[in-house]
Amino acid sequence: MSSRLLPSNATPLERALADVQVSDLPIPLRELMDPQRCPLALLPYLAWAWSVDRWDPDWAEPVKRKAIAAAFRIHQHKGTIAALRRVIEPLGYLIEVIEWWQSAPTGEPGTFRLRIGVLDSGISEAMYQEVERLIDDAKPLTRHLIGLDISLETQGPIYVGSGQYDGDITTVYPYLPDVIETRGGYGLPGREHTIDQLSVYPWP
Repeated sequence: MSSRLLPSNATPLERALADVQVSDLPIPLRELMDPQRCPLALLPYLAWAWSVDRWDPDWAEPVKRKAIAAAFRIHQHKGTIAALRRVIEPLGYLIEVIEWWQSAPTGEPGTFRLRIGVLDSGISEAMYQEVERLIDDAKPLTRHLIGLDISLETQGPIYVGSGQYDGDITTVYPYLPDVIETRGGYGLPGREHTIDQLSVYPWP
């Protein structure tokens, strides 16, 4: 009994293909379904299989893998604050949710605000609109977004240095003592001039 299902007039190529053992071909099913180990070229298909709501081919590889890995929990928790975080944070942004009762003064019940930190990456107009769409898709239906603040944060080391310039200015003058003493002899000179006048007359 033949192990092939080919007709008797099959070509040599068809017979050779039939002899190929499929079990020898690598079928990495575990890797294909793992967002962290799936080949980069197949990530779009894995994202479709996991129902990723938003996909951009221009994303960096780590962002793509994070978006796929978060898809399951996003669908589990849609309509919650956690879902908002999971749709925004894989894009590389930080999110802060401010409920109506947390604002000052207290806002209208059923409303909330979002503050998104975009770090050093910045945000384009197209990405801003996409973020709005993702938030609208993941937020609770009973909540209404009344404010979306974008803040840019830059992180990096700050180096502080200091210098000191120190010196003395010294002026040297001739030595002048406080008291000048002069020592030596002291004399009082004097003289005496004596004159005698003698008159000589003739003898009488």
